[in-house]
Order: sequence, then C-alpha cells, then structure tokens
Amino acid sequence: MAQLDWYLRANVKLRHLQLLVAIDDMRSVGRVADYLNVTQPAVSKTLAALEAGLQVQLFERTAKGMEPTEHGACLIRHARAMLDHMVHMRDELLDITEGRVTRVAMGVLPAAASVLVPQFIARLETRSSDVTASVREGTMDALLPMLRAGDIDLVVGNLPARPLGVEFATEWLYRDPIVLVGRPDHPITQVAQPSWQMLSDYPMVLPPQGTLTRSQIDDFMIQNEVNIPRRHVDSVSTLTNVGVIQNTDSIGCISREVARYFASLGAVSILPLSLPNVDMHVGLIWMADRRLTVAQQLVRSLFREVRDEMLAQEEHRLKQGHYAAAPTDLRIDKHHAKQAGDA
Repeated sequence: MAQLDWYLRANVKLRHLQLLVAIDDMRSVGRVADYLNVTQPAVSKTLAALEAGLQVQLFERTAKGMEPTEHGACLIRHARAMLDHMVHMRDELLDITEGRVTRVAMGVLPAAASVLVPQFIARLETRSSDVTASVREGTMDALLPMLRAGDIDLVVGNLPARPLGVEFATEWLYRDPIVLVGRPDHPITQVAQPSWQMLSDYPMVLPPQGTLTRSQIDDFMIQNEVNIPRRHVDSVSTLTNVGVIQNTDSIGCISREVARYFASLGAVSILPLSLPNVDMHVGLIWMADRRLTVAQQLVRSLFREVRDEMLAQEEHRLKQGHYAAAPTDLRIDKHHAKQAGDA
C-alpha cells in the first residue's frame, strides 16, 4: 500500500493519464502513437513502466485490441475525471484572466431548489452578467464532502442545531417549517378538523432516515400516537415526493415553501395539522479557511436579498390573514436575518 501511494504521488504525471485515456479510446498502440505524435515503442515503454510501478496489469491484448483490466478500468475512470477537472480549471482561469463569466458552484438541498434558488438565479441574472451559477442537488451527507473536496463553493442546506465544526463557516437565512400535504381530493382533506391519529391509516412520504428533519418528525409522531405505516417512501426528491402524493393516498411531510408553491399550482393541499418545532433552518455553508471570491461574496449578498424579500412576503401574508401563524415565528426570522446580515 505504501509503495502504491508513493508511486501515484511521485511518478504518475499528466501524460500518463492522457496515455491511458487514449489507449482506452483507440484500443491500438499504433493509433495512440499517431495521435500523441510519438513512436509505438515509446507508447509500449511508457505503459510497461506504469504497470511495473503500480505492480498491476492495466491492459490485455485481445483480438479486439487493447482491453483494460479491472485495475486499468479503475485508473482510466479517475484519469478521465482528472482530465475533465483540468479542462474546467483552464476554462475558469481564462474566464478570470480575460474578464469573462465567473462560475460559482453550489450544492443545494432539494427543498431549497424549488423556491429559494430559482429566485436567487433570477436576481443574479438581473444584477450581474459576469457570474453564472452551477447547481447540484443532494443531501447534506453528500454535499459536505463535495464542499471539502472543492467540487462546490457553497452549500445551500439545512443547518443543524449544533455547529458543523471549525472547518465550516455558516450564514443563517430563514426558518422553513415542515408541513403535511395530500392530494387536493384526498379523503383527509374533506375532514374539517382532522386528527393526528387519522394519519396512521395512510401511507406517508418522509425525509430519509438519518436526516435532521426525519428524527424530529419521528419523535413528534410517537408523542402524538401516530403509527408511521410500513408503506412509506423515504425520499428527498421534491418531484418524486409531489408525484407520489398526487397519485396515491400518501400524506407527505415537506417544507412549507415547497408546499405553498405546489399548492398554488393545484398539485397538493396543505393539511391543517401543525408540526411545531419541526423545521428546516436554511442557510449557506462554505469552507472557513478559503477566501471567498468577489463572485461568491455577491452570491451571499443576493441570497440575503432574496431572504429579505421572502420575509417581507411572509409578513404581508400574516397581516392579510391568509393563514394562521404564530407572530413570534416572523420575529425569530427577522432576528436571525439581522444576525446573518451583521456577520
């Protein structure tokens, strides 16, 4: 293991990665030699040295040409990924040098992808033509390792009650309560005052086990004597969740902002059952030891602006009496918003 680690760090070069990918694409030493403008013996010698250093066989000569072994396929897969990263790095460096578009890569929790992020991108397009955003959806378990590795610059996710750790910097945006929804003609929507026990009769759509909100939901259901049916779907995919809710008798637990959006389209109905203190705390996360670029600072600023607009809309709904909500909810949001703006 130590020999392999040393050889990969000290001896594997960019030209080796290019050679492996070329052999995999062309399956012929002769064609690879022509493509790389070297001699066939040079290709064979380089490949042999690489196999000797790694102490594994990377290709087998067959009637169909050079076929990668299992070791070779592994190395080729990673070689392609590293060469792709090199291309992206070159493009971004040229963009910065020549004053072209700067990319900001964001990892986004699906619950934030339906409402918050589209509003942010709309605002970004009106404010800057020099910054573009790339978005990857995923759970926090998937996004944080990508943030550590540098594959993404920021995460728009659910901030836990406890600090994530000194390696991460965070900015709180707003509280998004979890609400219950069903399809518009669901039997439970016809009941004027449904009880919690009624939920035991229907399948459910829930966040996956291990997520922050799932443990809160499970605890609340136990306290209110609701038996989560064996027939339930664990999913963070917004479109999957809404589709299941529309086409089955399932009751879904989704964020209020997502529920309002799909309710406005007539896809779901929000049930008059409140899940107190079961919330998503939506915020931004980045690596504390990495200096934020001008583009990333702009992204943070625009997210604050979108947050402030959402809170203003929330206050307007409360004043108009469009739905019942505790007045303290908004004051808490404003308090955290001010703290975030001062950070």
